[in-house]
Amino acid sequence: MPYAILRFQKKKKGSIAACERHNERKKSIYKSNPDIDIEKADLNYHLIAPPRYTYLKEVNKKIDAAGCKVRSDSIRMVETVITASPEFLDSLPPEEQREYFERALSFMESKIGKDNIISAIVHMDERTPHMHLTFVPLTKDNRLSAKEILGNKTKLCEWQTEYYDCMSERWPEIERGKSAAETHRKHIPTWLYKLGDRLDRECEQIFAELGDINMLNAGKKRDDVVELLREVIPEMNRFRVEVNQLTESMNYYKDELRGRENAYRNNRNELYEVKQEIYEDRARIRTLEHQLNKQNNLLRKIPPEILQEINRKNEDRVR
Repeated sequence: MPYAILRFQKKKKGSIAACERHNERKKSIYKSNPDIDIEKADLNYHLIAPPRYTYLKEVNKKIDAAGCKVRSDSIRMVETVITASPEFLDSLPPEEQREYFERALSFMESKIGKDNIISAIVHMDERTPHMHLTFVPLTKDNRLSAKEILGNKTKLCEWQTEYYDCMSERWPEIERGKSAAETHRKHIPTWLYKLGDRLDRECEQIFAELGDINMLNAGKKRDDVVELLREVIPEMNRFRVEVNQLTESMNYYKDELRGRENAYRNNRNELYEVKQEIYEDRARIRTLEHQLNKQNNLLRKIPPEILQEINRKNEDRVR
């Protein structure tokens, strides 16, 4: 059976412009997402048009109008991805596909308030039609609080249930989707791939610096390596934590699937899709783990006294 799908992603100030460029198709090419067929971009349509200026300006305008105080790390916008299983959406005629997204929009308006929405655009130029709906997480008493609106794991499950109730009233064949809080499946963010690629390049640079050290330049080269490592090691630690969490969540998700396998036996297509998702995620995580191994190999080549010196300097900088 098809699933109703609703996902949220919190956005701080620095990530809003990139979100806008993707949603509003402001780039001429999309090498990072081969699913986008730019020649079909004319098929995309808005249910709520974006502001005349940028997302960020509109977000700040709404926050200022509400009289909210914000920090540099405040969640200023939430992006909602709304879709359904591909086979379900593909079976609907165009006017009924639009009705699906219009109904989902009405649901979101009732939950967060129409005035808080920045844009709602339906993408028809990718493999599965879906809507990107962005909004400012303002509470009814004009506080900026994504935490209160989206809530904890329990409230996110309630979001899924209410969304399912709304959509299944019109399309009874739809099943309730599961949130990441329920499946324990952890989304692999794009920034993590980019961080891994950047650390790869920086590790190669450090390897080259180590190879160039000789008796004549040992002092200067050593200082260069120390300075490079001072910047890279905190990022390596961050990368290691994220990759380990992904691996743990993927193992949990696989165990849960095995436990639910009997329930899927009557729906081989669904079982295949879930296993395929796990296979693809596992392949992505293997790439990240390979990058992590390269970083660990580099650290093993650094003399312990240098690592201690770097850690001490980084601790002093934090203080």
